[in-house]
Amino acid sequence: MIRFLSGILCILVSGCTPHHFIERQSDVVTVYLDAPDASKVIFVSSVDDFREHATQKNSFGLWAVGNLANREFRYFYIVDGRLYLPECRYKEKDEFGTANCIYQP
Repeated sequence: MIRFLSGILCILVSGCTPHHFIERQSDVVTVYLDAPDASKVIFVSSVDDFREHATQKNSFGLWAVGNLANREFRYFYIVDGRLYLPECRYKEKDEFGTANCIYQP
């Protein structure tokens, strides 16, 4: 919860805009994307063989998807129909010539 609030505070007060952050609570992970002008954001991950998951825009204007298992997975977004890879600590190239972010607990 502190990470989430820190991210929101950073966006609202200091002017820094993290495009993406992850909140971890015990065995569940929620992923957030700051894309205020987007009309549709889809989250795609290796958790379930790269199936698409609709995200929900929360009251802070962040797109979120939750209930992800707190284990390593690869992921990216589709924002308004276009592939989007946010800044992330760990990345790897995939067999399609693009890259995926890697979440490591």
